[in-house]
Amino acid sequence: MSKSMKKWLSISVVMIMCVTTAVLLSSCGKDEAKKDEPKEEVEVNLFIAASLTDAVGDIVKDFEKENPKIKVKINPDSSGKLKTQIIEGFDCDLFFSAGEKEIDELEDKGLIKDDDEIDLLENQLAIVGVKGYKGKVKDLDSLKNADSIALAYGSVPVGFYARKALIESDIIDGDDDDTEAIKAITGDQISRALGGVTISEKDNVSTALAAVAEESTEVGFAYTSDVKRNANTEIIKKIDKDLTGDIVYPLAKIKSKEKMSDDKKKSVELLYKYLQNDNSKKIYKKYGFIAK
Repeated sequence: MSKSMKKWLSISVVMIMCVTTAVLLSSCGKDEAKKDEPKEEVEVNLFIAASLTDAVGDIVKDFEKENPKIKVKINPDSSGKLKTQIIEGFDCDLFFSAGEKEIDELEDKGLIKDDDEIDLLENQLAIVGVKGYKGKVKDLDSLKNADSIALAYGSVPVGFYARKALIESDIIDGDDDDTEAIKAITGDQISRALGGVTISEKDNVSTALAAVAEESTEVGFAYTSDVKRNANTEIIKKIDKDLTGDIVYPLAKIKSKEKMSDDKKKSVELLYKYLQNDNSKKIYKKYGFIAK
C-alpha cells in the first residue's frame, strides 16, 4: 500500500471516530435532558406580580417552546392579592412576588416549600406621568401641585413603598417601621396631607399605570420597569431607595395541597430554574429590572 493511501486511510479513520464521538455525545446530552422532561403533559400554576407580566410572559413563551409537554398558567395581580389567594387555597406552584413581606407571611403559615426561595430581581419606585408630561409635579415635595394621583392600595407592594416614601419625606405622618400601619394608610389621609389632591386608589401597579397613560389621573406611582411596559408614560422622578428600602422580587415554591406526581415535580423544578437562567435575566433587564 502506498504512503499516500495509508495517509488517506488514517485521516478517514480519525474523521469517522470524531463523527461517531460527536453523535454519541449529542445522544447522551439529549438523554440527560430527557431525564428531566415529564412523560405526560403537565400544567404549572405560576403566580406573578403584575409588574412582571410582560417580562415573564416572554420567558414563559421560550420555556414552553423548549418544554412542549409543560403548560404554564400565569396568574398576574398584586402580590398582596396573590398572597391572599394562596392562603385561601388557590392552586399555585410558584409565586414571583414584588415584595418580601408577602413571602414572609406565607413562610409564617408554612406555605413555602422547604423554605425554597430566592431574591431574584430588584426594582425602583418612581413618580410617573403621561409621555411628554409638562405639569407642575417634579418630585415628592411637589405632589401637592397635582390634580390627581393614581396610587395602589397599601396592601399592594407598590402602594406600600409609596406610603413609606411619603412618611420618610415627612409628607404624611406614620411609623416607617410599622408595616401594618403603613398598609392601612388610606387615600383620604394622603389626600388631606397633600392639601386635597384627589387620590385614585388602584388594585395593582398595572391599573395605576394605565390611569396615568389614559390621563384619567395626572400622575401616579409605579416602578421604573413599568414605563418599559407602556410607551405612553414616562418617569418624572425616581424615588431614592433610602426612602423605600430595597424593592426585591423573591421567587418561591409553594407547598402543594396534594401529593405531586413525579412529572409535576420535574416540571415545577424546570420552570423554577428557567426563571433564574441567564437568558431569562437578559429579558428581565430588557424590561427595566435589575437581575441579581
